[in-house]
Amino acid sequence: MSSDGESTVVRMSKNNRRILVRRTLIAAFILICVACAYSFFLVFQFHSTVAAFQKQNANFLVAYQNDQGKTVHGSYGAIPGPFFIPAPLVRYHRSIYSMHLGHQPGSNPEEIDELFRLLPQLSQLEGLLLEGFLIDPERAAAITRLPELKYLTLMACQIEKSCLASLLQSQGLAYVNLVDAEFDEAELETLLLSPTQETLLALTLSNCKITDTTATVLSRCRNLELLELDGTQITDQGLKMLARLPQLKVLILDHTKVTDTGVAYLSSTPNLVELSLSNTSVSDALLETLKQDIPALRVSDD
Repeated sequence: MSSDGESTVVRMSKNNRRILVRRTLIAAFILICVACAYSFFLVFQFHSTVAAFQKQNANFLVAYQNDQGKTVHGSYGAIPGPFFIPAPLVRYHRSIYSMHLGHQPGSNPEEIDELFRLLPQLSQLEGLLLEGFLIDPERAAAITRLPELKYLTLMACQIEKSCLASLLQSQGLAYVNLVDAEFDEAELETLLLSPTQETLLALTLSNCKITDTTATVLSRCRNLELLELDGTQITDQGLKMLARLPQLKVLILDHTKVTDTGVAYLSSTPNLVELSLSNTSVSDALLETLKQDIPALRVSDD
């Protein structure tokens, strides 16, 4: 009896082990299937998002590591990958780090709103160039949800009230281009209280309605290296404030009302290497004096 009991116990133990192994394999198989299904869903979702933007003639730039370990840049879909990997998987793997999207004549407003709702799905975007769009609160909120954004261009965009202030509060912005954009100048004062004050390296305000009030704000952006103010209402008083920027290297003042009085303040700007003064009243004599004070300075005044 004892022997029969032991045999029964052994058989039950082996049977339990087989059941346990079988259940483990089934569970593993199910997990693998779920993981594969989720992976295909991500790929499908990614390509659907990209296709929606490409329908509006968006241009994408990608970056990836080649076989030599070097970073390669190129247009999305233009750079071939290994022949044994399906193209959709190759394109999904590569990082879309920059997008240029211009407003197309006759575009459906509902379609454009949908594009902005999809925008946060391109979570690796470091550069975003939008041209000719209306930026309302919902669209501005979509842009702020891009965690890696460093380069933001809103060319010829109409920016509604409070939207620019919201955008300038984003973490990590280093390059902001607002050429030909329409916005409330007072919203630039947000820079005084946002992280962008420390991270901003380049700012373009060409042909914007900017006065010396903005110059006072920008004088607090201590890491600013490039500043484009051509076609604005900056005067000598504003230039006096901008001359305090310790890291400023490039300053564009074409088509402004600055004079010898204001430009003379730049002699105390230690790192300035490029100055553009086309279509201003600054005299050649003052420029020669400025070049003597800053030997490395290149001046354009055609």
